[in-house]
Amino acid sequence: MRNEPERVELLDDGSSSSEVESELGVQQCTTNRAKQEWVVQICNEAEGVELLDDGSISTELDRYSKKRSIFKVPALLKNLNDKAYEPQMVSFGPYHYGKEHLMPMEKCKHNTLLHFLKRSEKPLESYFNALAPVVQDLKDFYDALPPSWNADTSGFLKLMVLDGCFMLRILGGNFSKFWPGPVFGDMETAGFKRDMLLLENQLPMLVLVKIDQVQNGGELRHEFIQNHVAVRYFGIWPRPVGKSLHVLDMYRKTLIWDERYVSENPPTFPGKTHAFWSAIELTEAGITLEAGETISFHKDNGVLRLPHLEVDHATESIFLNLIAFDGLHAWGFQGEVTSFIYFMRQLIKSPRDVRLLISSGILENGIGSDEAIVQLFDSLSKEVPILNPFTSKMFHDVYEPILDYSRKPQNRLRANLVQAYHESTNWSPLAYLSILAAILLFILSFLQTWYTIYPYYNPRK
Repeated sequence: MRNEPERVELLDDGSSSSEVESELGVQQCTTNRAKQEWVVQICNEAEGVELLDDGSISTELDRYSKKRSIFKVPALLKNLNDKAYEPQMVSFGPYHYGKEHLMPMEKCKHNTLLHFLKRSEKPLESYFNALAPVVQDLKDFYDALPPSWNADTSGFLKLMVLDGCFMLRILGGNFSKFWPGPVFGDMETAGFKRDMLLLENQLPMLVLVKIDQVQNGGELRHEFIQNHVAVRYFGIWPRPVGKSLHVLDMYRKTLIWDERYVSENPPTFPGKTHAFWSAIELTEAGITLEAGETISFHKDNGVLRLPHLEVDHATESIFLNLIAFDGLHAWGFQGEVTSFIYFMRQLIKSPRDVRLLISSGILENGIGSDEAIVQLFDSLSKEVPILNPFTSKMFHDVYEPILDYSRKPQNRLRANLVQAYHESTNWSPLAYLSILAAILLFILSFLQTWYTIYPYYNPRK
């Protein structure tokens, strides 16, 4: 024992080597203990994993993730255009509640709730009681529900009732004689419409359906709410789209949804170049553009139908949120919205394409110049990392038939002749006027010659 101090080595910082070794030993024991606890935790969780026939797993977390439909937009998108995802006038749900610039509308929400209760002649407790049994389902709709809201169930229900009644009031229209309460101006209505189609600013459709069930006396009216929204507020043609997750999902479906495009195994296009034609180039190939309920191509008569779009100052924000929803929701989507927006971007390459789509009843210009619409669709592909648009069955069912149609010899010949003619005139309006003048001059010359020769061969008796 007397020799032990002789083996102690003093280090530069004044500590001894034995002390350092002791500290390292403690750290190693702590690390080993943490590793063992983590291994035990993972093993316990793995025992609860159920393998499905398709090789996927079914766990409590997996079942929860299938409910998620209201997402926080990742920084990857927000850093490029953060204002496109932020409400400017009103908040719906917990993500943006309490922000200073949105607080003035909270007083309006309160007043609207009073009028809502007066009109429905139902007590406030009835709406709380209707939502209470499904409160956990409502929380699970939110991808990143703040812990404060997750713990405060009463406050969360209060928010759902308040915002749900206000949203139904807005969707009911500004008809004060039918629904007493605050009447909103055009600027406020436009702001509500934009904010109601933001991914982070959604309420589960279940909230609206349950509140409507209480106020109408007990009837569940999923289709009534969705058709009511589509017709009276967003101005989209009403058609059955099934149950929607929220208003943004409803808008997505009324825009492009078709049951033919619901596919569990979407096609892909490996190793292909996906250059596509503009609207003008399609018409040159003999394809007719028409407005319809959804996107479709009829190869027998060469008619391409596209849904009617009203392009205004909120369109960019709405489309960016649709793209984010398309990319973040992992269940039941195959990139239809991304494919549709990509498709429109290919059609709109110049103001001439815009004018053609407007004359066909497909586009309605609410932002000013035709060039502004070209720039808008161009920005959608530049500001956002677009998902692969060729995984959508919808795109496949339209893209491939148009390719086949354009490859027909008579259509290729027509397209080449028309293109060569337009290029020879350099797309000049004066050139077209000159051609029309020449045709008219030819007709007049022919008539003059005819009236000169005719009396010679048919003299009057």
